[in-house]
Parts: sequence; C-alpha cells; structure tokens
Amino acid sequence: MSDQNAPKATDTIVYVDNNHAPVISFDIAPAHGVLAGTVQVELASRTLNPLADGSVEIKFVTSGRLRCSPAAAMHLRNSLDAALRMLEQPQPTSPTAAGKLN
Repeated sequence: MSDQNAPKATDTIVYVDNNHAPVISFDIAPAHGVLAGTVQVELASRTLNPLADGSVEIKFVTSGRLRCSPAAAMHLRNSLDAALRMLEQPQPTSPTAAGKLN
C-alpha cells in the first residue's frame, strides 16, 4: 500500500529570496531543548569587554534564538552536515575563490 502523503517526484519547493533577511552570526550554541513539540536552540556570540586596568573580559551574549518544528530542525541539521562536509574537501588556493555555494 502506498502512502498518499508521501511527496511526489514532481513536487517542488518555491523559494523566494529576501534581501532584508538578517544574517545571524554566533560562536556557540550553549543550550537547547524542546517545548510543546518545538525545537529550541540558543545561540551566543563571544564578546571582548575592555576593563579599566587595560585587560579584557571575555563573555558570551545571546545573539539569537532558533525556534522551529522537528522537520525544520532536520533540514537545518542536513544543511549544516553538508556544509561541514564541504570543509573536508581540499580548498582552492586561488585568492579569487573566496567561498563555495551548493
């Protein structure tokens, strides 16, 4: 018996680019959890705070909060895994090759 809800080969995802979407930068994901079926991940960035004596204090501050469905979390995980695999490949030494997109 076939699953009537399974995606068909002809199904496509419509993607619209938004030039105003924020770029989220972070250094660690210090906390995660699940609430009412929603995946939650906290993101934090490393900051350097100058002190009066000339030294520097290092702190991590919240830079974003991810909230998504389990399906969206799997898409994110798959994209991150694919990007990390790209890093394992030899990188070009040409200065014009600044990055690689899928």
